Amino acid sequence: MNISPRYGLATVGYMAAVFLLSSRDVVAPRSIIALKLLHPPLFAGLAACLLLTLTQGQWWRPGSWQLYGLIGLITGGYAASDEWHQSFVPGRSASVGDFLLDGAGIALVLIVHWALTRPGAGHEAR
Repeated sequence: MNISPRYGLATVGYMAAVFLLSSRDVVAPRSIIALKLLHPPLFAGLAACLLLTLTQGQWWRPGSWQLYGLIGLITGGYAASDEWHQSFVPGRSASVGDFLLDGAGIALVLIVHWALTRPGAGHEAR
């Protein structure tokens, strides 16, 4: 498996941004709701970045189950470590619910990618 350094750097930057966001303490109850709503798209974006990294930026290239499993493992592991990290941040806590929201975003990207690139989906690999 070849890795795109350009997309790899973007993925690492994305992960650093997630870490910085999760390092902030929550002050207003309204922001808690906003943070809950951010979990799926935030980790969907991370999964998409990693997918592009591992396919050398070729979004329309069909993925294997091994590729999807690797992306799920890496992004799911990062989501778990992010929740653990939040347990040390004043005003924040680790949450299984948040982890499940992260997983939903990750799964959504992988399912959409599979559906769009599977044989017979109407798209040729570009």
